[in-house]
Amino acid sequence: MHAHVENILQKISLIEMDMELHKQILFSIPSDQKDEMEKVMQTIARQKQQVQDLRQKIKYVDQSAYDQILAIEKGTEDFKAMAKDKQFSRVDTPDDTGACSITLNDGTCLDCLVAAREENGDWMILTREGNIRQFPKELVNKGEK
Repeated sequence: MHAHVENILQKISLIEMDMELHKQILFSIPSDQKDEMEKVMQTIARQKQQVQDLRQKIKYVDQSAYDQILAIEKGTEDFKAMAKDKQFSRVDTPDDTGACSITLNDGTCLDCLVAAREENGDWMILTREGNIRQFPKELVNKGEK
């Protein structure tokens, strides 16, 4: 990924963290302080616009990175929807260990953004390309990563 795109993504991440903080602040403001609530809501709106502007900058700088980001976002939403009724005994992400993968019995190693083992031993993964794949436990090497 283009280094400039990585810098933009870091900026987006920081703005999103600050936006979450402002949302928490908004919920903590007493309901009779309308002016203060309005100021915080305006800050959140400005931050949302900053994120949108930065996303457009990514699109301009590197269309393929922009497309990959959109695919990952869609895959993440689809993964959440599919996972909401499942019980997982294990969930791995690159944040936990710096790597995330599962190995199939045929030796194929699949890099993941999320690898989740269901209680029944089956696996559901979100690939780095934003695709969701599911594997019965019999296809995964000993049911482990």
